[in-house]
Amino acid sequence: MPSQQRPRLLSPRVLPGPGWLSLSLVALAAFGPAGGPTQAASGPIIEVVRSICLSAFETELAQSGKKAPDGMANYACSCVADRITSGSSIASARSSCKDATSKRYPI
Repeated sequence: MPSQQRPRLLSPRVLPGPGWLSLSLVALAAFGPAGGPTQAASGPIIEVVRSICLSAFETELAQSGKKAPDGMANYACSCVADRITSGSSIASARSSCKDATSKRYPI
């Protein structure tokens, strides 16, 4: 008599701090209108990108135990939104804006 195997139950995975940002932005891109990167990342979509970015920024900063100077979150998330609107990938926008923000606001 062959033994029956139990199905493996998978536990939900909790994404680390900023990791969910990339996933969320990729999901948002699927809802954007068809067309080039500029068209897909305009209007209400870019405001959602900024909102998600601000939330991720606050979470990451809280986890680091640091305090952001005034304007830092807005600068970082405006940078990400602008880069995505200009056609950059999410990963590229996040990386280059993180570098630019670190240079402008060394904490």
